[in-house]
Amino acid sequence: MSTTAISLDEYLHSIWEPDREYVSGEIVERYTGEKDHAKWQAALVRLLSGWRRDAHLQVMPELRVQTTPDRCRVPDVVVLDGNAPDEQVIAHPPLLCVEILSPEDRIVRIEDKIDEYFSMGVRAVWVIDPRRQIGYQCQGPSLRDWKAVDELVIPGTPVALALRAIVADLD
Repeated sequence: MSTTAISLDEYLHSIWEPDREYVSGEIVERYTGEKDHAKWQAALVRLLSGWRRDAHLQVMPELRVQTTPDRCRVPDVVVLDGNAPDEQVIAHPPLLCVEILSPEDRIVRIEDKIDEYFSMGVRAVWVIDPRRQIGYQCQGPSLRDWKAVDELVIPGTPVALALRAIVADLD
């Protein structure tokens, strides 16, 4: 993974293919492009979008979220309250951020992101391990705060997705 020094303003006004994250002055590449990752991302967007009307949600893949004044992350899936401000780069806390692990992902990198999400007020963070077909409902940034669950939820909403339903939707 390579990094390049750049200003936040330049990052926010640039287009990257694929999109990258901004961490304290550096552009950080993200792992993308693998079929298993894409299948999980598509299934989650499809299934979460089924809650759009009942739970008044907006569901989007790979949306920039400014977690701190000098950091922008790009979760694999973002769920916003339907009444959230209309922002091109999300600065208000999403209801949910989902990170889908790639084989190259390292726990410390994911823990930093999860810490940032919770610190900004995100209600729920899910970490998906496609290789093992496990979903984690995060209660805090540390691996000890992650709980492998059969059902992933967004607290304060009726949203609940059974892991077996996500797996069944993969094909």
